[in-house]
Amino acid sequence: MFDYIPNDQTIVTYVFPYMWFISSALVVFLEIVLNIKATYGRYNTSGSGISARLAWFIQELPSFFVPCYLLYYHQSSLSMTKFTIIGLFLIHYFQRVFIYPVLIRGGKKSSYSTIISAFCFCCINAYAIAQEILAYHVYPKDYLFSLQFISGAIIFFIGLMFNLQADSILRNLRKDDKQRDYKIPRGGLFEYVSAANFLAESIEWTGYAICAWTLPAFAFAVFTWANIGLGRAFHHHQFYLDKFKDKYPKNRKAIIPFIL
Repeated sequence: MFDYIPNDQTIVTYVFPYMWFISSALVVFLEIVLNIKATYGRYNTSGSGISARLAWFIQELPSFFVPCYLLYYHQSSLSMTKFTIIGLFLIHYFQRVFIYPVLIRGGKKSSYSTIISAFCFCCINAYAIAQEILAYHVYPKDYLFSLQFISGAIIFFIGLMFNLQADSILRNLRKDDKQRDYKIPRGGLFEYVSAANFLAESIEWTGYAICAWTLPAFAFAVFTWANIGLGRAFHHHQFYLDKFKDKYPKNRKAIIPFIL
């Protein structure tokens, strides 16, 4: 009945990306229409699960080590262009795996289901993006000097810079691990949106999609906008509005400055 078994290239280039496209629509439906929240941080009302530091380390780990393994596996055919593009991906996840968890102050536990689903997503996503770039995609020899790569890299690093800034602002709202009360974040993109960290990361992966110019990278950017750029951003915005009411800046939007 099932005579056709897709090969690795078909799975990486088409199956996984379209899984993310479908997942993006599903996430928007669940988080926006049905108002279902991922059970981590402030939304983990049961209090069960793993500490924020350990949860972040575990769930993000595949996004660093899977590309590293594939770099080693494809080392004989590795070009500077492909190494550079994978390197951008690793810059983000080195910070997310080894630096960000250590810097977390306080933070509520993440549920086991959230950690497992995030871990599985990172495994698939990292494999799809890195394998497509290293094994299947063909770049021109002078691609690193092209307007497309340079503009994408600029957008990527702008997003990364604002992402690190937003993380620092949120982290400094708490004096230590014991503090549990919430404050209004101010400064940087927080002057315009409630979810400055989510906006910055969405910008970051949009830039990366332009750099990589592959369907898996584009699908990841779309999923990022759908998952944290829309769903979680609106939940955070509503959380601040409900908690601080008239004290919350009235001109601050959820995710897109002045618009949304």
